[in-house]
Amino acid sequence: MPIKAIVCDMDGTLLTADHDISPKTQELLLSLQQKGITLVLASGRSYLRLMPDALKLKMDSHQGYLIDVNGSSIYDFNSQTRERLGIMDSEDIQKVTSIFRKFNVEIQFSQDAGLYTYLPDSLYALKKKIRGEMRLPDDYPWASGMYGWLCDMRDGYPEQKLILDLKEAPASCNKISISQDPHFMEAVTQSLPHLGLHDDYELVFSDERKLEITKKGISKGKALDILLEKLGISNEEVAVFGDSENDISMLSGRPYSFAMANALPKAKGAATYTTPSNDEEGVYHGLNQLVSEGLL
Repeated sequence: MPIKAIVCDMDGTLLTADHDISPKTQELLLSLQQKGITLVLASGRSYLRLMPDALKLKMDSHQGYLIDVNGSSIYDFNSQTRERLGIMDSEDIQKVTSIFRKFNVEIQFSQDAGLYTYLPDSLYALKKKIRGEMRLPDDYPWASGMYGWLCDMRDGYPEQKLILDLKEAPASCNKISISQDPHFMEAVTQSLPHLGLHDDYELVFSDERKLEITKKGISKGKALDILLEKLGISNEEVAVFGDSENDISMLSGRPYSFAMANALPKAKGAATYTTPSNDEEGVYHGLNQLVSEGLL
């Protein structure tokens, strides 16, 4: 059956390490959309952070979709509406923070346009030192990112707030992220089965530094299932690309699922195929494989 939809994760998949879409990949995605293929960007990012790349890919003209914050909502470019699928309330926030406040970790609370970053005393001191050494301006964000202790995400979260007391945590959020150095997060991983969270929440790693937590049943895969049913597209008619644990739910059970060469081992295990890394135009090569097989 021919492919009717293409679904791409962003960081570590469609985007290079420099946060760009390669020209060849962009050109091919534009061409495929012009042929009527539906493009879906599925990310842990907020939809505001997805917009610049989505517009670069002209998804507004081709009626594409965004699955943002690990499946918390679906944005429809045709109707310019956003369907919310799940949100974490004050009870969820209290339950999760009461557990992770015992760890020496950064806790991020992601809203639509806002990002609250909680730092325990030791990490606050560490980041102050790093910021001084880098001579960063006072208004530079405190949040960590995929590649290190500091990351400027104001392009998607213009409202940034540092909190040093969890009493200042927001009343609701789309997801909670737990962040630390990779070796520390390995220890957190070993503790997860004993924390009593799996019955009520989805816990997945978006990269080696960050654990992301959403309400139970909220995942990229679930959101994709909802979208495909709405569009009348089967699993055999969709190509999916990803690299992290938060992509497993949409890679699993899809005949044309591709894990990047740089993907985490669990993501590779869930995918049907492996394609070159995000810095080697892996999405482009995977799509070309489907073109050569007459599926695109």
